[in-house]
Amino acid sequence: MLSLAKKMIDRPGNRLGWWGYLAGARLRTRTAFVAMLVCCISCVGCRPEPETATPGEKLTVSELEDLLRKKKNNTTKPPVNKVAEPLSPEKKDGSYSLKAPPNKRPQSKVSSDGRTFDWGSVMQGEVVTHDFEIRNPGLTPLIIEDVKPACGCTKGAWTRTIAPGGTGKVSLSVKTIRFSGKIRKTAEVITKVQGKITLAMKGEVEVAIIQEPPPANRGFVKVSGVPLEKMKIALRKGTERTFKINTVSCPNRIAGRESPPLVSLELLEFEDGSHYELVVTPQLPLVLDADNPAQLYTANIVANVTVEGKTFDLPLNVAITIKERIDVSPSSVLFGNKDIEELDKPGAAPATREVLIKSLHPAHSFNIAEVRIQGEHIKTHLETVTPGKEYKLAIELAKKPNATETRKIIETIFVDTDDDDPNLQELKIKAVLLYKPTQKNKSPISSDFNGSKKPTKSIKSQPTKPKVVGPPAPNATGGSS
Repeated sequence: MLSLAKKMIDRPGNRLGWWGYLAGARLRTRTAFVAMLVCCISCVGCRPEPETATPGEKLTVSELEDLLRKKKNNTTKPPVNKVAEPLSPEKKDGSYSLKAPPNKRPQSKVSSDGRTFDWGSVMQGEVVTHDFEIRNPGLTPLIIEDVKPACGCTKGAWTRTIAPGGTGKVSLSVKTIRFSGKIRKTAEVITKVQGKITLAMKGEVEVAIIQEPPPANRGFVKVSGVPLEKMKIALRKGTERTFKINTVSCPNRIAGRESPPLVSLELLEFEDGSHYELVVTPQLPLVLDADNPAQLYTANIVANVTVEGKTFDLPLNVAITIKERIDVSPSSVLFGNKDIEELDKPGAAPATREVLIKSLHPAHSFNIAEVRIQGEHIKTHLETVTPGKEYKLAIELAKKPNATETRKIIETIFVDTDDDDPNLQELKIKAVLLYKPTQKNKSPISSDFNGSKKPTKSIKSQPTKPKVVGPPAPNATGGSS
């Protein structure tokens, strides 16, 4: 075998083919080895690697090549999470910057569960009440100093101090007796730190019961020596809803104490659920309030009514005024700062007030004998309207007060009559002057270091020339300068 191979190699024709065969075998071996190496690398790459990105992220071509290079070298390492860079102080579109919390403690805050309450629809005469919840999320106590309603028909009650994290309330009540239709009433809640917020109550007021005459147009005027007549108040339904008057009463208090009723009441029913009539008869007490110089009273009449299952109290108040048989209206007049300053304007008419003096008794008459003035700034003029019955007294502002500071001047006018009642033989009328001088009429003053006030010194050293009052001096041409 060896000798045969040797003969073949030694032959000149076969020598080159044999070496070519060996070279081809060597190339095929290298090719197989490279193929096995590539297969091994592929098997290594098939092993699961840690997740390097979220499903939503995409790798660039350079990153993919780098990853394959690391896999070939078997040096792949788990990715390291990048640290987020701080946001730039400059705010860009779609970006938000966070601010450091303040070092100071947060103050008390006012927050409510709703600043407007809608009651829907109620009957005229009902009192609507609602509690507004006030929360204090701050770290300091919340102090509610006051609640100021915008209308006298609204009353408020509130929690004075609300602890941190606590809850209080502001209670508002609205009397609807004077309203109809849609109304809205507000109140300001004033706090010590946070200022004020406005609460509102609104809704519709339905007139279910009509009063004739209405509350604003009814009342008694009691004149000494003149008997009072009875008053009738008709109550009719204002809608299709029927109503029922259960009871009527007149609880009264004079000078803060219980007193007998000022009136007696009689209820007449003409048509069930549709028409009632209340007869009011005055029965004034023998001793009235001495601290009430105007002698004004109110008979607080209350009717308890039911309208389609809803029961409430309907006020039917009646005003009562007690007067003497000689009435002076008004009993005082006022002159303000504008009226007083008008006296300095040439040609301006002085301010005037009128007072009527008349008899309220049909069978009584009187005459005015004299008018006396206690003061120096006013004067009067008397005019007879109806002899023995009515007179008109004009009070005119005649002199400007000589004052450098705000003053209130009261002057009295005495009107003497020939009435047989000693209490009516001298009638008194007051004239009040409220004067606040302008800045040019005030003396300039300054304060020294001790806080006392003293006149300021003039800047000019030369004395000022006196002001000449009178016609202008003629000039060289014979005209006025």
